[in-house]
Amino acid sequence: MSKSNEITPQSLAVIFAALVSTMTGSFIMVSVAVAVFIGTISHDYGWSRAAIGGADTALWIGMSFGCLIFGRMVDQFGPRRVLLPLLVCSGVLLSLFPFIGKNLVLFYLAHFILGLSSPGAVAYSKIISTWFFHRRAIALTALGFGCFVSYVLSPFAIRWLMSVLGWRNVYFVFAAVTIFVSFPVLYFFFRERKVSEEEFEINRSHEVVPDGAPEIRLKDALRARTYWIVLLAQVGGTFVHGGFYAHSIGVMGEHGVLREHAVWGLSLLSFGGLIAQLMTGVLLDKFNTPRVILPFAIVSFLCMSALFFVHGELPVLSLLFLFGVSLGGQTSMTSYFNTRYFGVRNFATIYGSMVPLLFIVTAPSAVLFGACFDHFRSYSAAILLAGVALISAIVFFAKLEPYPYPRRIATVNRESEGQLEGNVIEAVAG
Repeated sequence: MSKSNEITPQSLAVIFAALVSTMTGSFIMVSVAVAVFIGTISHDYGWSRAAIGGADTALWIGMSFGCLIFGRMVDQFGPRRVLLPLLVCSGVLLSLFPFIGKNLVLFYLAHFILGLSSPGAVAYSKIISTWFFHRRAIALTALGFGCFVSYVLSPFAIRWLMSVLGWRNVYFVFAAVTIFVSFPVLYFFFRERKVSEEEFEINRSHEVVPDGAPEIRLKDALRARTYWIVLLAQVGGTFVHGGFYAHSIGVMGEHGVLREHAVWGLSLLSFGGLIAQLMTGVLLDKFNTPRVILPFAIVSFLCMSALFFVHGELPVLSLLFLFGVSLGGQTSMTSYFNTRYFGVRNFATIYGSMVPLLFIVTAPSAVLFGACFDHFRSYSAAILLAGVALISAIVFFAKLEPYPYPRRIATVNRESEGQLEGNVIEAVAG
């Protein structure tokens, strides 16, 4: 597929559907709601911040298992057949949130089940990767762009809705958005790419697909050193994102930002991540190396370290924007790395296996940040913990190896398929 053939009404419709669906995704809305509602829920129910942060942890754990369970189904049955029923389930579940009451176990369970039914990133990345080869990185930024637009705007919207409806009734709005916005957009615009006859013959051979990658199965990926380096490179940033975002309003308050202005900091943090999506997409498509992400990881560590010395609204808000850019840059391209190291044939299965490993390690972050505050009455220990995690990310990003197969192969020499497959799997395994 040439560059010019990638940009079609159908491929742009897929990008549009992914963008809108991630912007209105129930997972992000509920995750942001935990951060916005944390003080109010603590006041109403008497729960500690660490306990409330556990709901965000349950959400992420549920999502990680959802990616593992439904990833293989996406490869087998196609993204639409998996995603559309899950969207309906999410909408129904959200409408039940206001009736949970003062039951912490049920509160956790509801967040876990919602996360379980939210494996959208795997399915969106799968379809986009089949539509785009030359512009894959910038195309995949549509997912991150939609996420960060939602993270920028939803704190204001949720805070306003809470003031008008009360925090419990906001979940009815989430349910309506899921059913009446996300579902129709995916139903009408989210379509798999039709494979040409020549490509179908190659795919049917179970050897090499048109982007130059062989059929690398999950067992091959798990034996590869590269798989674990990619995973560990993402752990540090994802750990910090989960913990810091859930407690960012509290961290800002501790550093001199008024509570009524903290929502601006939350949006600046997300706006920085939105800018990072565009930057990383362009850089990864332009430079054929994964190490273009390394500077983002270094700046993330420097920003987190600066929180020990920065105080006052303008300095803290400026630092949060820069931190959003750097952290968003280092955590936004896990799916792209998977397509470049392991291809798209079994992408949803391989990526889906990585997500639970990634988030099981990082899921306790919101609880740990809250526990640090509850124990020390300060977030300083949490910031120190985040700094250590970011240093580990720098180390593993530096260890990422060159991509093992050409990105821009449009046709395959049938006589050399077997040799190419052997070479690529050997290169991936390192």
